[in-house]
Amino acid sequence: MFQLSKEETKALRHYLLLPYVKRVLEMDTTWVKQSRMKLPRPYMELIRSSITLASTDLKWAKALLHEKGIRVYIEETKEDVIICKVFCRGYNQTYRYSSIQIRNQVERRILAYFLADDRLKKRSTRSV
Repeated sequence: MFQLSKEETKALRHYLLLPYVKRVLEMDTTWVKQSRMKLPRPYMELIRSSITLASTDLKWAKALLHEKGIRVYIEETKEDVIICKVFCRGYNQTYRYSSIQIRNQVERRILAYFLADDRLKKRSTRSV
């Protein structure tokens, strides 16, 4: 049995979740484009910047996993469960994620990307 470091575990989670994050944000982009909003541009910019952040994080995760020699294979994708195998330092381990776990983590990650701008954090904490 092997143990991944905190950084490797973080990279693994990024590698598994960020494609879903990007897919959800891209679907939201098409939804915003098709909607009848008066001012869609700010929402499009927010979504585009979040996609950029997600792409940057995914690139970091792939690079770290490659550098450490960790291989990840998504074995099964069923309706309720995603099963992936991780090969590292001659060992392998199986991870199972339910669709509810993934949905919740994707939602939290998108919220974190939306609130990533320091100016928004300062503005939301100020009193009127």
